[in-house]
Amino acid sequence: MNNDSKNNLFNEGKCKLSDEWSINDMKVIWMENDFLKTGILAGRGCDIFEFRHKPLNLDFMLRLKKGIRNPQKDFSQMRHTPNQFEDYYYGGWQEILPNSPGFNYRGAELGQHGEVSLIPWKYSILTDTPEKISVKFWTRPLRVPIKIEKTLTMVFDKAELFIEEKLTNESKTDLDIIWGQHIAFGLPFLKDGGKIETNAKKIISEEAMPPARRFKPGIETDYPNCINIDGSKDDASIIPPATDPPYSELSYLSDFEGEGEYTIFNSGEDIGFNLKWDSKLFKYLWLWQERYSTQNSPWWGDAYAIALEPWTSMWKADAEKAIENGEWVKLKTNEPILTSLTASVLTKQ
Repeated sequence: MNNDSKNNLFNEGKCKLSDEWSINDMKVIWMENDFLKTGILAGRGCDIFEFRHKPLNLDFMLRLKKGIRNPQKDFSQMRHTPNQFEDYYYGGWQEILPNSPGFNYRGAELGQHGEVSLIPWKYSILTDTPEKISVKFWTRPLRVPIKIEKTLTMVFDKAELFIEEKLTNESKTDLDIIWGQHIAFGLPFLKDGGKIETNAKKIISEEAMPPARRFKPGIETDYPNCINIDGSKDDASIIPPATDPPYSELSYLSDFEGEGEYTIFNSGEDIGFNLKWDSKLFKYLWLWQERYSTQNSPWWGDAYAIALEPWTSMWKADAEKAIENGEWVKLKTNEPILTSLTASVLTKQ
């Protein structure tokens, strides 16, 4: 390819990177090309708060009405509660470490979904060219001695975000962790419903959910076949329109063929969000659905969310028992865990 052709190609899809923005005094990094625009909230959790397909101006990420608040400046008179994650939850994509259920881990009092999603991350721009942009982010929580690092990369000609992660135990004792990618989708993307395509083979629904739910709990079936709460057959791959009757649900998909993969499409199946990940590490895909059902805190009957979240294990209220049973990941000192994910836009046009 000669230089003129190369320059013309980059002008059509060149990468852009900016770290000159903030939301409520929290640093924001923008990464984009002609196909995809991603917003990363470095000042709080390294959340991916926007994942926008630029040709259709469609943001896949959930955004609740409360918006993105700064935990360092905006808080209740009772700040030290176990559910601060829900206090500040607005949607988007969070990194969850080192726990999911709140509990006392070896003397460290941990709230729901751990620390790293509510604290600032540091960052360093590694590459900033028209062909490729790459940024490294990292942080250390206060109560558990771990370091999480992740590098986000985009190239000029793909509607893809490449993510490489490294998790290190910086103590002199082995640690137990549960690790999740809390990725949630909402409106208008799923206003008329949608469909989930995945290579998972099994599905089972969580028992500890409210009565207004969709599937019978505790029954493992072949995905996407499920039994609904009335005892009838149901297809878990189908997301009903937002106008359908309300319900809350949490299910676990598992037994992936090779690497884990899913695509969540809109109702017309002409555009979707695709994720690929290491299913040997993230063995379960949590399917969380909150569809205007929970009338009390934290959703007050006004939350519509469909989340597809790779996790290292299923949720268990008794975290200590789950650790005893070997269900959590043993993070050994001086043995970092490396993993990667790829998020992309798929179109059938």
